[in-house]
Amino acid sequence: MIRCEDIFFDQERLCMKIAEGQNVLKGIELPQNKKNALLFHEGSFTELPWQGLQMLGERCCIVFFPSGYIRELPIPAAELSTTLRSQCIRLLWNLSIALEKAGDAVYRVLDSVPLSNIWFFSNGDILLLSSQMGDFIDLFEYDAERHEDKEIWYAYNCRYGFGSANYLCQLLYYSLSGRAPFADPAVRENGFKAIPLEYLFDPSETRIAGLCQAVDTALSDNRKFQAGIRHPYEHFRDIIRPYADLDVDSLKPTDTNPGLESFGKKMKKRANLRVFVRKKGFKVAIIIVCAAIVLGIAGFYIWQAVKPPATRDLDEAGIINWYYEMYTELDVTNMKEPLRFGYEGPDMVEVSTMFVTSTMQKAYDQVSLIIDPRQWIAGGMGPLPESSTVFGVSDVIVEKLTDDLWRATVTAWSSTNYLKENESTLDLAAGMDVFRHTRVVEFTFRTKSDWREVSRIEVISDEIVETIHVEYQKN
Repeated sequence: MIRCEDIFFDQERLCMKIAEGQNVLKGIELPQNKKNALLFHEGSFTELPWQGLQMLGERCCIVFFPSGYIRELPIPAAELSTTLRSQCIRLLWNLSIALEKAGDAVYRVLDSVPLSNIWFFSNGDILLLSSQMGDFIDLFEYDAERHEDKEIWYAYNCRYGFGSANYLCQLLYYSLSGRAPFADPAVRENGFKAIPLEYLFDPSETRIAGLCQAVDTALSDNRKFQAGIRHPYEHFRDIIRPYADLDVDSLKPTDTNPGLESFGKKMKKRANLRVFVRKKGFKVAIIIVCAAIVLGIAGFYIWQAVKPPATRDLDEAGIINWYYEMYTELDVTNMKEPLRFGYEGPDMVEVSTMFVTSTMQKAYDQVSLIIDPRQWIAGGMGPLPESSTVFGVSDVIVEKLTDDLWRATVTAWSSTNYLKENESTLDLAAGMDVFRHTRVVEFTFRTKSDWREVSRIEVISDEIVETIHVEYQKN
């Protein structure tokens, strides 16, 4: 993450240090058509061209051309809770307008913009870095920096289209309280249910009671509420409009609110239970998958290396649809048919685990509890058997980006069962939750002999767009 100390002027050029050391640019190619940054000034955008990446001493920097628009060093959005806190209402108002007007010209991940890509000037101007600049920053960030800069700001639990309001409310929450709402690991393990903002201030602080309630609602998983918001940026501005003259400096966050202690204990208890169940289940799955791989590895890979794939007569769109058909049918062997030899892809371990689980259930109970979502939907999405798991894909939309790069927008399904508190047994009265995901995946193809095969699969985004509560079937 770029900090205040990482920006400076060099011969009237604005420079942003993104890495340090010798030869850090070795092997990095700059794009021929550079996308410029955007300066939001007096309600409109001005493009700020950049020279590229340059080494200034041992500092690797994004370097802009000299510009009359930049006469002072900007301040990063990470300072909203400190240096910029007194102005946060005005700055976030301007940012909402800027992001709304910028649209897809700004680097976004799950409706959020990395903090290193947003810079404020004292006169209210906002500098938004381009997607190319964001990619270079991401390239040099350590995992911990990337987590702080991007991952904790993703718009979780959001219906499609509401994420922008969720993201801006996260920044407001951060500005007022000094903490990102989804940064705490216990919050993330607890289904991304943020600590209510009102618990971070003294109970006697009534000036922002309405603001806290509005922010907490925007950060919740209330899909019905989200579905009613047609204009998320305007909704955010409606939240902060009554507080334009609020003296933010007079608001003092505290850890002594009685509600915070009670909420925190319950949250950590639920989070610890989920961690325990997840870790135990993962170890069992890994053991089963490893055993299956060891048994079949020799004969399978020799045969796989020399035979033409079953998809040799399919085009790219047909291959992608084949891949997800086999994914849903838990057919690991045929999933690998269109993949280059030795390449596993991002889904193989998960599907292998489901296949082994299904096989064991058939052996012991004569029935598999892995439910094909297409059959469940066709049957009216009614109650499901106890301990069942909904897994698979119900819809695939394929689009061509280049001759070798194709994008699939996938409707995928998963589910979770409720456990009794402090136990590892099913809570039959609680039922289960089924999740509908919108997953964007890019497939890279290459030609081998007289057929096309997949050389790389990359999940661009995976968002839960709907949660459906389902009761168990009555015996």
